[in-house]
Amino acid sequence: MKVPSRKAASASEQRRHHRQAERAQALTVREAFPNVGAVHVELSFDDHEGPVPSPQRHSLYPAARAFFRFACPCADCDGEFDLTDASRELLRADAMASEADACVAGRISCQGTRLREKDRSAACGMELRFRLVSVISAEPAH
Repeated sequence: MKVPSRKAASASEQRRHHRQAERAQALTVREAFPNVGAVHVELSFDDHEGPVPSPQRHSLYPAARAFFRFACPCADCDGEFDLTDASRELLRADAMASEADACVAGRISCQGTRLREKDRSAACGMELRFRLVSVISAEPAH
């Protein structure tokens, strides 16, 4: 009987598994933002070379992992958008505001590479406009 061989994971599968493992190890929103009831993440994209992906909105509640890295929406791109620094800035803004919702916004470009044609790749260049909003919890932190 022939035993099937297991294929090695592709680079994109390896990145996805690595990102999942990092997400699993991240603090929860409750741990990272003790006074916050939710963090809303709004993402909109600009692509100067093709169709623009649809905007995205993510809402992270206290039990969710406070993980702020998002894969580039281009299927042929190996890049991601890391909003970890923006989330830290939001945490500082939240601490300063303590009575009101805090907001951080910005714009970054994807640093990944797209496979444009067979055996040819190019810098992605997808631009992301983001906004992170922390909504203060109605309940006091424990």
